[in-house]
Amino acid sequence: MELSVVNKETLLYALLIKMTEPALFSSIPEPLQPPLGLLLTDVARLLRRRLEAALEQVDTGLTSAEARAVNIIRRMPGRRQGVLAELMGIEPMTLVGHLDRLERAGIIRRVVDPADRRARIIELTEAARPVLLRIDEALVQVRSELTAGLDDTQAAQLHGLLLHVLSSLCDADARPSSLRTSV
Repeated sequence: MELSVVNKETLLYALLIKMTEPALFSSIPEPLQPPLGLLLTDVARLLRRRLEAALEQVDTGLTSAEARAVNIIRRMPGRRQGVLAELMGIEPMTLVGHLDRLERAGIIRRVVDPADRRARIIELTEAARPVLLRIDEALVQVRSELTAGLDDTQAAQLHGLLLHVLSSLCDADARPSSLRTSV
């Protein structure tokens, strides 16, 4: 459904009220509040923008996608390129470009998978250590921006709720398309 200009302006006004006068937001009728899926999409977009800015400030020399790849490799070592692409939600050919740049920078290396010599496992090199420290700095900065105004309990609740949403969406994504429900 395409929103009319009037509805778009009303929605933007509602968002402005939410940001500037949160107490008034609860009085905004439900139809004017952004749908949860769109809200999460906007949050993800803004988080990516904030992460890119934070990575630039700490001078990693990496794009947000490259930093994300390095961070996933750190958290889940010993994965094949195809698995890494799937974890990142990108096409394998897109990942190859990121990995090529990371390999040229000496941050990762591709090694032959002993279980399948056609496949490559991605490993971090020693040169990744200082880069990971700078990535961590950027992540801490973005997390503090994300949770500004929340106490520790609320931040933990937000984290738990987002993990639940992620799990629910992964489960829904794994079901055959005929069994999926719309969001």
